[in-house]
Amino acid sequence: MGTESVAPERTNVELCRRYVGEFVNEGDAAAAEELVREDVVTHQLGVGVEQVGRDALVDQILGFRGAVPDWHLAVEDAVGEGDRVMMRLTARGTPQEPWGNLVPTGKSFEQPAFFVFRLEDGRIVEQWNLVNLMGIARQLGLLPPGPRVIAKVAAHRIRSRLGGGRRRRA
Repeated sequence: MGTESVAPERTNVELCRRYVGEFVNEGDAAAAEELVREDVVTHQLGVGVEQVGRDALVDQILGFRGAVPDWHLAVEDAVGEGDRVMMRLTARGTPQEPWGNLVPTGKSFEQPAFFVFRLEDGRIVEQWNLVNLMGIARQLGLLPPGPRVIAKVAAHRIRSRLGGGRRRRA
């Protein structure tokens, strides 16, 4: 009888799923201690923020969870190759308390996100996060509508003042 070996990519994907499920979604700081190396580097792409250290990561995640208690990341896809894992996620939540530039508006958000993890010796040592923060702010009513929405509203108003409704083609 031989022993079965598990591909490292599969193990890494499972570890990253636990990170999202137990730490991010449930707020279990003990899971972060088990799954994340103490000197982890986290890159927040799109905003140019880089933080170092598990304690800073735990503070950030638990602080955000405190402001958005129903925050949930749904893993849509997860792929591992070598020491890397890529996840496509959907972030959902309704802010209840202020946190950074985020303020409660009574509205919820749902936006895609992408995480890439690098692992060493069964622990996360580096993470890249890309979240559509402008989309979240827009959904929460913290930003004015985009140019397409403004153009559609303006066209509707002009049509309604000039005779109401859309022109029909013959």
